[in-house]
Amino acid sequence: MKKAFCFCMVLLLACTVLLPATQVSAAAATRTPVINVEGEKSIGVWSEDGTCYYPTKEMADELVNEAIRALTPLFVKAYITDNYDEWSRRALEKLTPIYDEIRPAPDGSLPENTGPDLSDVYTPDPDALPAPESVDWYYGYGWDFRISPLDAADDLHAFIQAVKEKTGAEKVVLSSRCGSTSLGAAYLYKYGTKDLEKVIFSASTLLGTPYADAAISGNISIPGDALYYFMREYDLLGGTNDLIARFVYAMVNALNMNGSADDTAKLLLRIYDKIKDCFASPFLRSYYGICGNYITSVDEHYEDYRDYIFPTDELKQEYAAILTKADEYHYNVQEKLNDLIADTRAAGVPVYIIAFYGEPNGYPINERSRLVGDDLCDAQLQSLGARVAVFPGTLSDDYIAAQEQAGLGGYISPDRQIDASACMLPETTWFIKNIRHEFFYSDFHDFIRRIAWTDNFTVASDPNYPQFLTVVGDHESLAPTQAVNERDIDLSAYEADMSGTTGLLARITAFFAKIIAFFARLFRLIK
Repeated sequence: MKKAFCFCMVLLLACTVLLPATQVSAAAATRTPVINVEGEKSIGVWSEDGTCYYPTKEMADELVNEAIRALTPLFVKAYITDNYDEWSRRALEKLTPIYDEIRPAPDGSLPENTGPDLSDVYTPDPDALPAPESVDWYYGYGWDFRISPLDAADDLHAFIQAVKEKTGAEKVVLSSRCGSTSLGAAYLYKYGTKDLEKVIFSASTLLGTPYADAAISGNISIPGDALYYFMREYDLLGGTNDLIARFVYAMVNALNMNGSADDTAKLLLRIYDKIKDCFASPFLRSYYGICGNYITSVDEHYEDYRDYIFPTDELKQEYAAILTKADEYHYNVQEKLNDLIADTRAAGVPVYIIAFYGEPNGYPINERSRLVGDDLCDAQLQSLGARVAVFPGTLSDDYIAAQEQAGLGGYISPDRQIDASACMLPETTWFIKNIRHEFFYSDFHDFIRRIAWTDNFTVASDPNYPQFLTVVGDHESLAPTQAVNERDIDLSAYEADMSGTTGLLARITAFFAKIIAFFARLFRLIK
């Protein structure tokens, strides 16, 4: 009797204490909180006093400058003798120490006191989370790209539970972007949709990142036209006066018009083939090829990656822990992405895709770099299937006419660079023009909130947010894309101009370009 009475009193006391808290928490959930999974953050080495330095930034500058001074004579020798073994050995000695303090161990464990700065995001501790009203129901979450997204998914799950507890919400909207879309997919694979109301993938790398896929798998190719556009788009000299800039542009135009851009690409590829196994593979194995989320950037050439970074059975055994996680993600998440998304939608959880485009597609080391993209990943991969133009052109008139005849003309972007009808989810996939992959501004986050807090939102729901959007001003807002937009790249700048002031200069540099190409062939530098 006494025991039963005590039990009842304890139960009554617990209800008295806990029930009001539960009621208050539930009442606080006036809208669904958004979990915004941040992109990659630099890895620092942290001291006990809380300060840190970043080896890939601070140490890299000094070591790379020293390496250039020491390795340049060796490279000239290697170039003349066509033997790059000594150069590769010395280059590895000079450059791999950049990663010594932050490199994952072969078993996947990380060095102590290293990691990203997560001071601007939140931890999975409800007591440490701010009130939802103070952050507009928008909670940032960051993670360490060195680990597998399958492992990071466990911490993300704990974070989601903390946000639910803090806000009183039953579910959250999970929004992930760029490299962190792998974490969003890994979370769906491991934990399903029980805690999710919507899923948003932005600037997705779910199907890999072409330049990383090419580099880490040893499948580099260099299209001449993509190399040309890369040279035009980026200031490779680090800042020049107008006269030098005109000279460089004229030279690049001349290279392109005389077919020498292709010759240059072939020359670079021949050198790459010489250092591919003796330098590139062990260098990548010193960091990027063994970091969990960099590995998820490989998709099309995953099997090649395994044999390129780990060319022997001994290396595969040594790094078995990392490879096991990589295999699980690739074969169970990446290769089954269609099924994963279909299952998510079948559970009543909408999936939204946002792709970026409007400029050359970044590093010209694979064929996909020719496609319209966002400086890192092409719009076709980001959108999970859209048909996109080769930069700087548009989709062909015949193709567009055929799509219009088929009743699909409404999926063609006003600038004629994108056909969204081929997307996996054409009704919930948007394209934002003139926003680069690594930059995310308030206008973009406002759009995420719009998707998160609007029921049954599709590309046809709001004329102010159609399928094709573009950045307005200095990222003040988004507006429907037009045939020509105020922030568009001037595509005429990519057309070689052999007239006017630079005409003679261009012809002179074209002559020298042909001479260089002739000697390259003479000395069998180009096959």
